[in-house]
Amino acid sequence: MSASEVLSSPKRGRPRDPDIREKILTVAAALFTERGYDALTMEAIVTGSGVAKRTLYRWWPTKSAVVADAILGGYLNVPRNPVPHTSDVWADLEAWLGLVSAAMRGPYGEVLRTSTAISATDPALGAQLSEAFGRPALTDIHARLVEAVNAGQISESADLPATIDLLMAIIVYVGATRQDVARIPAVIAVLRSGISG
Repeated sequence: MSASEVLSSPKRGRPRDPDIREKILTVAAALFTERGYDALTMEAIVTGSGVAKRTLYRWWPTKSAVVADAILGGYLNVPRNPVPHTSDVWADLEAWLGLVSAAMRGPYGEVLRTSTAISATDPALGAQLSEAFGRPALTDIHARLVEAVNAGQISESADLPATIDLLMAIIVYVGATRQDVARIPAVIAVLRSGISG
């Protein structure tokens, strides 16, 4: 059973109507994209879907639950932004950070900010979102750094987990503050000075 199925499994009562579930999650995703998490309300989902309020609250007791289900269920198109794999790890990391930072101004950034907000009130849902969207990126970055170590571009003694933490921190910072990405080359230069082979 997927994380989305576990999240959306009813605890009691009649089984859910899949058509109603799809309608609610489609409307929730559209409103999330249009308004963002903070401005989204359960009342707006009820109005947009035409589903009874008691049905919505019986299946999803909170806004965070319905939004997390929409995200995990694939109702939002969130770009994956894989790391480039060329012969130059520094150019690859700079290009990747630029792409991800630009994506932060769209659904990807809203998902990151929403995951943070949800984690504050519902750690289990936050962990599911983090696993779904953070794990693929972490795996990809690690693979690219290992390639660079093997190619002699990064020192064999470099602390790769700490390097990944720093790269992810840049993304979180850009996502949270919506800062300009003009300083990314300088950030990569500082990182390079510390771990180059």
